[in-house]
Amino acid sequence: METFDIVKLASYRENNRIEAKAAKGGLPRSMWETYSAFANTYGGVILLGVKEREDGTFAPIGLTPTEAEHLRQDFWNTVSNRSKVSAVLPIESEVEVLEADGGIVLAIHVPRA
Repeated sequence: METFDIVKLASYRENNRIEAKAAKGGLPRSMWETYSAFANTYGGVILLGVKEREDGTFAPIGLTPTEAEHLRQDFWNTVSNRSKVSAVLPIESEVEVLEADGGIVLAIHVPRA
């Protein structure tokens, strides 16, 4: 997959390398299924703070800086817990807090295991 570009957010569609999660109420449980699937195949990008419209396009939901930081911290706390995740794959630079029209998006780049 080419590098994720926040400017092109509306042009992306969910597939086997990119997935959008609103995550307004915290990290969704389904995120870990996606994390595992990406790690066990080709890698991918999980976008938190993004919804999928009916036509399949993506739109930011408007995460605040505080919400984005909370999601980032929860992600690192969970991914570092060996009883929950067997391998810590991403490095700090692969978890990005990005500005998008309409709010902040957290992009988690999951490398292939």
